[in-house]
Amino acid sequence: MTLAHTSAGAASAAPAPARVGLARTWMLRSPLAGDLDTAADVLVLDLEDGLPAARKTEGRERARRAAAQAPVWLRISAAGTRDGQADLVLGRQLDDRLAGVVLAMCAGPADVAHVAASLPAGTPIVAMIESAAALLAAPAIAAHPATRRLAFGTGDFRRDTGMSADRIALSWPRAQLVVASAAAGIPGPIDGPCGPVDQALDAARHAVAMGFTGTLALQDAAIPGAHAGFTPAPAEVEAARSLLSTTPDGPVDGSYAPTLARARALVERAEALAAL
Repeated sequence: MTLAHTSAGAASAAPAPARVGLARTWMLRSPLAGDLDTAADVLVLDLEDGLPAARKTEGRERARRAAAQAPVWLRISAAGTRDGQADLVLGRQLDDRLAGVVLAMCAGPADVAHVAASLPAGTPIVAMIESAAALLAAPAIAAHPATRRLAFGTGDFRRDTGMSADRIALSWPRAQLVVASAAAGIPGPIDGPCGPVDQALDAARHAVAMGFTGTLALQDAAIPGAHAGFTPAPAEVEAARSLLSTTPDGPVDGSYAPTLARARALVERAEALAAL
């Protein structure tokens, strides 16, 4: 499945809004990398952490050249910083060759508003929550009309808060992002990088259990496991369809309607992913 260009020499259409919401894997890659091929749903050229300070200008120019081949997603530096402003200038210049942006270090809805006003109208924005203050502002960030999804920047969040990588420690912030997304009516959030290749499937399954619908990725080898974890299994889909097509023989209790709703959502997601 291709939601963004998968090589510097192959063109494809920019992802439609619905596809932005369905994307399971978001590959962060430096524009200085020689190979931009990826099996991820979305390739994001990382202008923030993906570029040394001394090579920011070179990296932006590489991103510009990649955009000439196919629309690109850019991870841009924090709003209001010098690098952030330079990234926004590039985004404006790319115009319809800009598929969307991942906003690093989003501090609040004002950052989303600033970025949205600085880029071509309708540019999708994925806001990264990477600090304690941003987590507390997550409901307002998610509710901004330009925000398409939230993403959890686990590394910087842990640095800011002192939390470990332990799943129990991070369960509360993860739950907050899921609740903020649901309350705003946007798709479930994108988890932090899925980690080592041999842990990608397990990490994805845990993220799904928490209510996430995608993950950032740093290695192509992790993509198959992540995709498997974020895609409803055939047995799950079959069981959900069976439930939806069966009329109960006797009385039902208060769990019946929510169970049907979850089954319907699972089938709809599986069908939407299969259609991409």
